[in-house]
Amino acid sequence: MLDATFRVAQEWKVERVTFSSTGGMYLGLSGTVDEEHPIALQSMFPILAYQKIVEVAAEQFAKKTGISAICVRLMGMFGPFDGAQLGLPARLVHAAVSGRPLSFKDVFFGNADDAVDLLYIKDMARAIALLQIAEKLQYDVYNIASSKVTPNRELVDAVKRVVPDFKADLPLGRYPFPPLPLPDTKRLQADTGFSPKFDTQSAIQHYADWLKAGNPK
Repeated sequence: MLDATFRVAQEWKVERVTFSSTGGMYLGLSGTVDEEHPIALQSMFPILAYQKIVEVAAEQFAKKTGISAICVRLMGMFGPFDGAQLGLPARLVHAAVSGRPLSFKDVFFGNADDAVDLLYIKDMARAIALLQIAEKLQYDVYNIASSKVTPNRELVDAVKRVVPDFKADLPLGRYPFPPLPLPDTKRLQADTGFSPKFDTQSAIQHYADWLKAGNPK
């Protein structure tokens, strides 16, 4: 896949290729982590192992072809077109807008005491675009995140401000899973000037308005 991508990039005279990676490779760590933090080769899921391989291989293809290549480690994005709805924000907003019962089946970090880094999809897309079009980048790996934890209780409160009669009783305690640390985004800020435009409330409001307007889910 990488070979084909770089061949097309050469044919089209593309100056930079951006590969999607994941902050999930920090799974099990704590505190705040930057892109230099050592990453374990062992992976809980096949997709994590694959993305680690992509990060290493992309660097080698970039050296061989002379085309700039970066990998972006994405954290906790939510918003329109979240078809899988594996995160709590999507479940909450869809249930509130549709009036259907709230389901917690297969939701990661959906318990009452969970708190993770979340970034609205419009901010996520803007950060990726800023990296793609930047005239010069200092690094080949970037965390994209809000760099703050959002408690699930804050999400519920935000949804209730948009749909006042919405009720959500989150499962007690914490999700039984290794923790996710807070990603450091100093690289992203330094090279692009990025900072999120959406806070929790404005993101939930935008998401709900999108669904109420009848847009694709």
